Amino acid sequence: MAKRFNGDALYAAAQKQSEGGPRMAVLQDAIRQADEAGEHYWRMLLRYDYACQATFHDDPPKAMPVAAEFASIFQEHSDVLYERSADGAPEMYLMITQMGLDPIVNLPQVPKEQWEELMKQFRALVQEYHIGLRTYWWQMCNFWQYVDKEQAFIYFRKFWRTGRDGLSDCRACERSNAVRMCLLIGDRAAADDYAKPMEAGRIWFCNDTPHRYWLAYLEDALDRREMDRAKAYANKLYRKADRDRNDLSYLGAIIRCWAQTDDLDRAVKLLEKRLIWAESMWDQKKLYDFFKGAWACFRELAKTSESVELALPGWFPLFRADGVYAPKELADWFYENASRIGAAFDKRNESDYFAKDLTLT
Repeated sequence: MAKRFNGDALYAAAQKQSEGGPRMAVLQDAIRQADEAGEHYWRMLLRYDYACQATFHDDPPKAMPVAAEFASIFQEHSDVLYERSADGAPEMYLMITQMGLDPIVNLPQVPKEQWEELMKQFRALVQEYHIGLRTYWWQMCNFWQYVDKEQAFIYFRKFWRTGRDGLSDCRACERSNAVRMCLLIGDRAAADDYAKPMEAGRIWFCNDTPHRYWLAYLEDALDRREMDRAKAYANKLYRKADRDRNDLSYLGAIIRCWAQTDDLDRAVKLLEKRLIWAESMWDQKKLYDFFKGAWACFRELAKTSESVELALPGWFPLFRADGVYAPKELADWFYENASRIGAAFDKRNESDYFAKDLTLT
């Protein structure tokens, strides 16, 4: 006799797993069972949870396929979602659509024209369901920050002036985004104004804050060569941001900072421990950030050492069984790959943002 489908049990089993990869593996099997059983409510709910895990705890682009599948199911069977969650159905639909759009900025292989077409479709959904306009403007700003920072700031102003709704990010995340945008255009005073309520503890932090605005300040300080200021941010960011592979951008900046101050040994150890998280990563921006930090780390180490013993993962292209590496060779590899990723972004975006960014490292 075929085993009867039990969505509640499958969902509960997934929640018992650690967030990120372990939970996604269980959800993937649960999605397969829901598809085979034709249980459309669970086909959508399980995909939504999978997208959330990918977005917040693993590799965000992995949300893209399930977001597209969710949309297809919703368009044919939205009634079953409305029956179980009448008020939340449109919000869930647009939220997972957003999670499918977010990673495109970090995937240079997706043409700009394709992103623009998808944004037109998202704007149409915003107008249809009367929710998400603020999010739409942030999506525009987020992409354009790597294309034209002045145009990005125009979109940021539209985002900030548009009212919040059920699709909006948390207030701390939004203020963190504001800090980054102001630092991007060189207005530190404005960034500090946006940060004041967070610094004073008057705004509730989510799992992504204060990490986001600390990273913005850390990268700004590094680029300005304000190393004491940078190290203060790096140290407190590290206490918050060494959780899972979704933190690779944070770790790259921390490694870069420690390597360029007086914590080179600490930078090498952190890189050695977390390089494993870069394996098969879809998110190219996270790889770029981590590889940039690794380049800075081994570039500094090469100034004083001809060899270093490391326990690097077997998938790493320069892996050596004896564990003895030449820092210069490692620095060259990470620079070449950071440059390759950056060049792909600049080609797609028709800009020189990443080329300039590497010169500041």
